[in-house]
Amino acid sequence: MLYDTDWSLDMYVDRQAAESLAVAWGLAARSRRSLVYVPLKAGRREGPKGLGEWRWSPVVLDLVLVHHSLGFPPSRWKAVRGRLGAGRPHTVEIPESDFPRDDEFDHAPRHFEGWRDELRFGLAADTLFLTGSARAFRTTGALLHSLVSDGPAQALRHPGSHECVTLEDEGHRTGWPRRVGPGVLHIQYAHGWGVA
Repeated sequence: MLYDTDWSLDMYVDRQAAESLAVAWGLAARSRRSLVYVPLKAGRREGPKGLGEWRWSPVVLDLVLVHHSLGFPPSRWKAVRGRLGAGRPHTVEIPESDFPRDDEFDHAPRHFEGWRDELRFGLAADTLFLTGSARAFRTTGALLHSLVSDGPAQALRHPGSHECVTLEDEGHRTGWPRRVGPGVLHIQYAHGWGVA
């Protein structure tokens, strides 16, 4: 489930959802000519039970991942989504080697001007767009992949623990370009939650 709460973008995943997201990230990294659409709204209007109902006045969002070279403007999404059919199920396997371990990733270039391998956020038609390079999707996908391996184990070892991944919009860290709305996507592993 993905929500825009005005001050942040909040997503809650269980193990299966974290696995599906990691695969979607892998598809976005491998497929420069595809919009990876992850329909999450499905009529949901409330947050997960037991995760702080008092703070919910959210806008429920869908998710689209797109390689930046496609140049797809989020403003066109409503028209494109209106033309989508039911689709056909496909099975996709993304090798774990697509997601580098943190010790395999060279973080040094991130500190230099001109670094462009970050995700950019966009909102249109109740949908969050994450746009970036293959490297940006692989790097952030590795963080999601860690939720698959670490989230369930931590939840069982330490009930009530907080396992999460926080992704920032490219302009959020530097303050440029300025973005209206939340610049942070917080993805939390929620063990045993149910949809309200």
